[in-house]
Amino acid sequence: MMTTPRLRLALPALLVACTAAGQAPATATKESPTPKKSAAPKQNGVPNQEALALRVTKAHQPGGTIPSIEAFTSKIELELKDVTAEQGGQATLDVQFMELKEPGRKRTTTLLRYEAKGAEERIVRGFDLYGPWHLHNGKPQDLTAPNATQDYKHFKEHRNLARQIVRFLTPGNVIRALNNATPVTERKLKLGRKATNALAIEGDVDRFPLMHQGGEESQAHLTIWIDKKTNHLLAVDVTPIDKATNKQQPQRRERITMQKLQNRNGLLTPKYLHYLVPGKRGQLRIHSTVHLINLDLRPTLTTGDFNRK
Repeated sequence: MMTTPRLRLALPALLVACTAAGQAPATATKESPTPKKSAAPKQNGVPNQEALALRVTKAHQPGGTIPSIEAFTSKIELELKDVTAEQGGQATLDVQFMELKEPGRKRTTTLLRYEAKGAEERIVRGFDLYGPWHLHNGKPQDLTAPNATQDYKHFKEHRNLARQIVRFLTPGNVIRALNNATPVTERKLKLGRKATNALAIEGDVDRFPLMHQGGEESQAHLTIWIDKKTNHLLAVDVTPIDKATNKQQPQRRERITMQKLQNRNGLLTPKYLHYLVPGKRGQLRIHSTVHLINLDLRPTLTTGDFNRK
């Protein structure tokens, strides 16, 4: 994802140093096997898809219904924790993000601008009304230029991270968007050494951003984990689906866990995100972490704030 002096800007996940924050870093996780689909949901108090979405929405909006989030600003600290990676380290990004709804277009335009702190040279990248760009030798340049291939890859990873953050702010909507959803089931989710009683639901979505793939949003199979006691979002498993074969690609799966929820602008938001990916034997292992600092969900931004300069 992200690079510092020798840090890859291609960090797929983010989290401020857990140690410094007094947290134990995430570890490889195990969970109950995926249940088989049944003809009808259970009747012992387990909610169906819509009921679960309503519960989660209410739990994540403690102040009542609020307008949708279309922009945010934040300082993001990234740390690569994968011991098998050739390079590790930390990086800090100052991020501005906005989903622009233009007349006559069904899809929004993702505007983004971020600056990496602590690098040997100033790193600034973004997406304005004309497309992706970055500063090269202090001057704005199109990010799709032949000499910017690696920088463009890192940019797409960071853009997907920003898109994920916005999705996770309204997890009830993510649940509603699932196609061919399984019944909600009670399952155990192990995060680190602790096993939590969870409600799980699975289904497909037409578009979802994957951090580690660094490409456009793609079709994926999601497993959404909800704390049974609090109705808070615990984690999301994202498994891309190959367009040609319509089959899941478990080797490209990523799990994102949310920790330290706090109230920001009327919404419960995670302070930390932990990213886990499959190891050689398929077991999930920690890859990277993210720490969201000074997250503002109601910033005053215009399209001019994303201009290449």
